[in-house]
Amino acid sequence: MTDGPPQASRGELISVHESATRFFCDMMPGSWVPGYLAVRGFGPGVQERWQAGYAPAAWDTLTRHLRSAGYPDALIEVAGLARRSRHGSLTDTFRDRVMLPIRSADGVVVAFIGRAPEHAGPGVPKYLNSPGTGLYSKSALLFGLWEGQEALAGGARPVIVEGPFDAIAVTTACHGRYVGAAPCGAVLTDRQAAALSRVASLAVTGVLVAFDPDQAGHRAAVSAYRLLAPLTEHALAVVLPAGQDPAQILRDHGPAALVRVLDSRTRPLADLAVDAEVSRWSPWLRHAEGQISALRAAAPLVAMLPSAQVARQVGRLADRLGLDHAIVTEAVTAALTEVMAAGQAALGGRSAAPRADPRHRHAAAVRAASRDSPASLRQAITQAATAPSGPGQAGSCVPRSALRARRVPG
Repeated sequence: MTDGPPQASRGELISVHESATRFFCDMMPGSWVPGYLAVRGFGPGVQERWQAGYAPAAWDTLTRHLRSAGYPDALIEVAGLARRSRHGSLTDTFRDRVMLPIRSADGVVVAFIGRAPEHAGPGVPKYLNSPGTGLYSKSALLFGLWEGQEALAGGARPVIVEGPFDAIAVTTACHGRYVGAAPCGAVLTDRQAAALSRVASLAVTGVLVAFDPDQAGHRAAVSAYRLLAPLTEHALAVVLPAGQDPAQILRDHGPAALVRVLDSRTRPLADLAVDAEVSRWSPWLRHAEGQISALRAAAPLVAMLPSAQVARQVGRLADRLGLDHAIVTEAVTAALTEVMAAGQAALGGRSAAPRADPRHRHAAAVRAASRDSPASLRQAITQAATAPSGPGQAGSCVPRSALRARRVPG
């Protein structure tokens, strides 16, 4: 029988992370990090506020320091601060990087994000996160949430961004108006969305999503919509200038420019989500089957919306797909039935709710929150169906049989 992995108490893990934080801060003077951060718009005050530090380039500088402070190798390893080499020796997890601590909801340092220098080779990852430990799960925490909690409690609007420097840029530049928070992974998770909702009054403040304007950022924004829609009626996407992120805007144009972008370059996050579903069917939209398939993919997203937003999305779908309003209305109404059924199952017992499809879970949360009554949402859909005719919109109602005739299997 082999021994299991070494274990450590929460107190031991907190202690070793506190020591590592002080070490990284002590190593920063004389390194390339202060100059690098200053060029990016983060002066000494910001560096101190966020406890930025430097991980030396040598293989085991942190490990040797922690040993000298009395921490055993097993604890250093289980804390994720060092790794076993193929020869069995411990090597530092982070080397030659800007170091930023990740804090839990109570302000305890539980992990780190390390940013490589600009001159790092192509095989070196730009960002490196601590591995999961007894203190840290990257799917549960948002970088910058603890640092911005006071401003959020005072009514600041949260801005979900991609990277830690984007989060620092938003919080630093916007002085209590906006607070940046970054997932410690590729996309926002349900646990991170829940953590944000515990700190910020999302129903009042709303939330902005400011991911990079590339395909990966677009996909991440669409994924975030499914998590944020049950939490607020005011989820907006920031349309960033091509090739720029919040940290670059701060560096190149200053804090006022970043505030202007967050103030003015927004659109409903629902638009991105609905358009993304339709775009998946672009090669087939010339055919009725493709149009109806795209409609069926997008209809559940529309059904999740508050009643006041449904009519607009019905109109957008009708225009985009070249379909009669009544056909779009019928599809959204059918999706609404699924939403309501999922919500009733969730209220009656979570085990009864459909668990394979995340859409059902989030739709159930919408209905369970009673943000809109089924009657009000149905009324909004009906109003959309009878709206005055316009480009791509027919005012007359199409029989239910017409929709059935154009449906495709599956």
